[in-house]
Amino acid sequence: MRKVKSDIWIWQMGIIICLTACLMALSSIGWGDGHLQVMEAEKRLVLTGEISKALGEYESHLRGAVEYLVCGRDGKEYESIIVVDATAKEIYDAIDKLGVEVGAPPGYDMEKDAPTPPTGTAFTISVEWKDGDKMKKVRAEELIYNVKTNKPLQQVDWVYSGSRIVPDLDSEDEDAMIPQAFMSNDLVALRVFDASALFQNPLPESSEENIYKKNDALLPELGTSVKLTIEVNQKMQLYVLISGKVQGVGFRNFTQLNASQLGVTGYAKNLANGKVEVVAEGDKAQLDALVDLLRKGPRYARVDSIEIDERAFTGEYKSFGIRY
Repeated sequence: MRKVKSDIWIWQMGIIICLTACLMALSSIGWGDGHLQVMEAEKRLVLTGEISKALGEYESHLRGAVEYLVCGRDGKEYESIIVVDATAKEIYDAIDKLGVEVGAPPGYDMEKDAPTPPTGTAFTISVEWKDGDKMKKVRAEELIYNVKTNKPLQQVDWVYSGSRIVPDLDSEDEDAMIPQAFMSNDLVALRVFDASALFQNPLPESSEENIYKKNDALLPELGTSVKLTIEVNQKMQLYVLISGKVQGVGFRNFTQLNASQLGVTGYAKNLANGKVEVVAEGDKAQLDALVDLLRKGPRYARVDSIEIDERAFTGEYKSFGIRY
C-alpha cells in the first residue's frame, strides 16, 4: 500500500514539474490573447489585422493619398494601409512590457518658431500574408509608394514617440490626461509631425502632404488578413549562406561595398561547397537592407537560395572585410 502511495506521489510531482516547466517556457516566449503577442526577450510585438477594406472610400477627395501605415479599428481606416485588431492602449501597454520608454511626440518650439521632430526608440515593422500556397513577408515600407520618387518608401526606423497627451473626455476626473492615440487609434503615421499617433516616419520628405499612396504593385487584395511584426531596431549578428552562381562573379566585393555603405561590419567568404558565407553585424534595419541586396546579388550572379540565422551581437568586427 505504501509503495502504491509513493508511486502516486512521484507521478503527481512529475506532472507538477512538467506543468511548471511548460508554463515557464511559455512565459519566456511571450504573452497575449492571439491578436497581440508580446515577445519580451526579442523585444517584439506580433499583431493580427488586415489590409484596410476602406482604402479608396474617398478617392475623389484624397486622390489615393494615405496618411497612416497602421491604424486600429474605427480609426482612420480610409487612409490607412493596415488595420490591426489591437487598440492603441493595448499596444502602448505592450511596448511598456518590452522595457521601452515613451519618447516625445512632435511639437512646436515657440522660441525658435519651428516644429520639433519626434524622438524615441527606433522600431522596424514587417508585414506577412498568405500568397497562394506560400507566406510572403516584406518590410512594411514596401507597401507604400512615394509619388515624388516613383519608388516604394525607403526603409526607415519608425520613431516611438507615444502620442501627444490630451484630456481624457471619458473620465469623470476633469484633470485626467491620456495619449491622444487612445481615442483616435492612430498607430503608425506616415507624416513626421502627426503627434496623434504612437509612431512617426522620421524622413524629412514626410512633412509634405499627399506624398504617399498605396503600392498597387505589391499590395495584396483589400481585406487580406496579415500579421504585423513591430520590433525594436536592436543590434544583432546574422549568419548568412548564399547558394547559386555566387562564386567568381564578384559576390564578396559586392557584399563588402554594400555592407560598408550601410554601416554593417563582418566579412564575406567563399566556401569549398560553392556557397558564400556572410557574417554581418549591425542594427536590424541595416541588416534587413543588406539581406535584400544579397537576395539579388551582383549583375552576373544567380541567387538560388539564402539561409539566415539570427545570432547575438558581439561587436568584434570593426569593418567589413573579405576572407579567403
